[in-house]
Amino acid sequence: MNKKLSFAVIFNANAAGGRKLRLINKVINLLEKNHIVDLFKTESEDHARNVFKELSNKKFDRLVFAGGDGSVCFGINEMFKSDNLKDKLVGYIPAGTVNILQIETQIKKKAEEIYNVLVSDNHKKISLAKINDKYFFLMAGVGFDSRIVESINTNIKKYLGKVIFALKGFQHFLFLKNNKMEVKVDNEKIMADWILCTNSKYYAGPHSITNDTNIFENRIVAYIFKDLTRIKLLYYVWLILTKGDLTPAKSVIKKELNRLKINGVNNKVLSQVDGENCGYVNSLEIQKTDRFINLLVP
Repeated sequence: MNKKLSFAVIFNANAAGGRKLRLINKVINLLEKNHIVDLFKTESEDHARNVFKELSNKKFDRLVFAGGDGSVCFGINEMFKSDNLKDKLVGYIPAGTVNILQIETQIKKKAEEIYNVLVSDNHKKISLAKINDKYFFLMAGVGFDSRIVESINTNIKKYLGKVIFALKGFQHFLFLKNNKMEVKVDNEKIMADWILCTNSKYYAGPHSITNDTNIFENRIVAYIFKDLTRIKLLYYVWLILTKGDLTPAKSVIKKELNRLKINGVNNKVLSQVDGENCGYVNSLEIQKTDRFINLLVP
């Protein structure tokens, strides 16, 4: 594209350091050669919310998120609070820890490649799901993985990256503790230890967990783990690594989801959404929606 474009780039300063920060700077330098760039470096969620309020009154062509999956998820939710932002073309600079969005879209982590995507007209719809009042585009987990996410210190994650997920995952595997939840889906009640609802093919990095959906399809797959044990967890990891799909696990209930409700039995339920801790609540409702964003892709 030869047209001069105006970009609003929102950079989560807490999401990346070192090489990722250099990647962001290189992309911005390339954009500034032929286009107009307003860079907003955010230090906290409250700061980011104020930036989105400011942007809702500005005129620009494209909104770019520089950060990880959680930063993109946060940005999407803020977009839908403004009529001026909700239909913007969205660009993405992968600068988080896991970057499943980058894996799904096959955006390369090279400044020139990212620049070419951001200035192109090539875009696809990404379907959004919802957990209570929050939209998500990858997955929502309740149980085993949400406890791992909750236990990770944000500052440590910035420097250790994926290593901290592996360490905390192994720790929670060794000291496995399940809290039963009541799941209501398709007029059926199921007692479960872990629920994973995915809009994405990939999970915890470049590891396929389903052949039935990806972020470009308006389809949510729910995996309901009834009686979670260490042996079963090892089997699920083996399935992911060898089959790329959890479907063969007979101990896992698989549903194509329209709506699902989760209630705590003796405890509140803890969730993670797109890799970010969402805290404890008494109940959750996860559902498919007709909302989407237009994401610039290779």
